[in-house]
Amino acid sequence: TLVELLRQRGEKLLVVIDGLEDMFQSFSESRSEQTALRGLLQDVPEWLEQQPGRPVGLLVFIRSDMVFSAVRQNTAQFLARYEPYALKWNEEEALKLVAWTAAKAGVLPNQIVESLHEAGRKMLSEALEPLWGKKLGSDRSKEARSSEWVISALSDFRQQIQARDLVRLLALAAEGSVGDPHWKDRILTPSALRRALPDCSREKTKEVEAENPLLRPIFELLRALPEGKRVVPFIRESVGLDLDQVKVLEDNGVVLREGDEYYMPEIFRYGLNFKLESGARPRVLTLARRARVSV
Repeated sequence: TLVELLRQRGEKLLVVIDGLEDMFQSFSESRSEQTALRGLLQDVPEWLEQQPGRPVGLLVFIRSDMVFSAVRQNTAQFLARYEPYALKWNEEEALKLVAWTAAKAGVLPNQIVESLHEAGRKMLSEALEPLWGKKLGSDRSKEARSSEWVISALSDFRQQIQARDLVRLLALAAEGSVGDPHWKDRILTPSALRRALPDCSREKTKEVEAENPLLRPIFELLRALPEGKRVVPFIRESVGLDLDQVKVLEDNGVVLREGDEYYMPEIFRYGLNFKLESGARPRVLTLARRARVSV
C-alpha cells in the first residue's frame, strides 16, 4: 500500500535505521531477535529490489557483530557485498582527528590543520611532530615512530580504531606530561604516552563488554583465569576456549593466531589483565603489521 501510494504521488522514500543494538539487546542468544535482524538485512532489501521503480529505499547502520549473529549462512558473501560501504577509519583519518584535536587545544595552528585535508600519512606524521615528537625517544633512537606506535597501539587486530580511544589517549598523556622538564621538542612525552595505554585499554574493554553481548562472557572467562594462565601468547586449550569462542575473538580483532599460539593487541591486553611472557617487550608494531596482512 505504501509503495502504491508513493507511485501515485510521484514521491520516493528513504528509510534510515540506526540504534539496533538498543532495540535488540539479546541478539546473541535470542532466536526471535536474530530472525528479525535477518529479515531486515536480507528479506526486506530483496523485496524492495523487486519493486518497479524502487520508490522505497532502505539504509541500515548495524555493527558487524550483530551481522555475525543474525546472518549465519553465507556470512562472508553478505559482508563482501556491503564491504565498499563499511564505516571504517583508516590511519590517515585517525591522524587527522589528532591534528584537529591538537589545533582545538592550541598546540597546532589552525592553518596547518586546514592544509592537511588531503594529506597522506607521511605529511600528517610530520605535522604532528610538535605534539608527540618524531619517535618515542630521541630522533636518533631505535624507538618506534610516534604516529605509527599510537595508531598500532590503539588498533585491534581487525585494523579498527575508535575516536574515543584516540581522544582518551591524548587526554591521559597530556596529564602525564605536565611538569616533565626533559622533552623540549614536544608536548606529549614518550613515557606519558606509554603510561596512558593501560588505562585506555581498561576503559576500552569495559565499553566493548557493555556494547557487545557476544564478547562479555568470553571476557569474563579470560579475566577469571589464574594469573599464571593470563599470559600472551597463549594456547587455546590452556585458557579453556572452544573454537566458537576463539572465532568470536578473532572476528572482533581481540586475538591473532600464529601457528598454535594466540596474541592479543595492547588495547585489549591490559584490560583483560594479560601479561607478556617473562622478559618480552610489547610487539606493538610487529603484530600490527601481521594483522594488516591477515585482514
